[in-house]
Amino acid sequence: MIYAQLEQLKILRAISNSLNNQDFSRAIDLETISFLQRSRRLNKLPTEITQGLFKALTFKVLKEGGVNALNEFLERIHIIDSSTISLCLSDYRWADFRKTKAGVKLHLRLKFFEKGVLPEEAVITPAKPADKTQMDALVVEEEGALNVC
Repeated sequence: MIYAQLEQLKILRAISNSLNNQDFSRAIDLETISFLQRSRRLNKLPTEITQGLFKALTFKVLKEGGVNALNEFLERIHIIDSSTISLCLSDYRWADFRKTKAGVKLHLRLKFFEKGVLPEEAVITPAKPADKTQMDALVVEEEGALNVC
């Protein structure tokens, strides 16, 4: 995933395709990995690993550059997530989700600031469409931006 971030690879297929490069695969001692294998492994990835990596990076930036460097680092991070809000199907037929219930999704991008976290962008959609349909509206493509989904 670090390689994907450094190379600005935005989807799992692009990551898998890049790992199929023979020279790169040999360099990291990887025979092959498919899109589905990567997806399954990411689903099983313990959050403690990414949390530990984040803490280590934060500590390193703070140690090497001080508080201002840490604030600059944190301000580059954009958290992207969605939450499904269930609704009564008989009252909200326009929000068709499943046979027995309705729902909407709140797609949100959060940004770190010196004193906390604030919502930066929000999109509300019916619950049924996949989250990826809103990535164009939520992903920050500025150089140095770190999008965490």
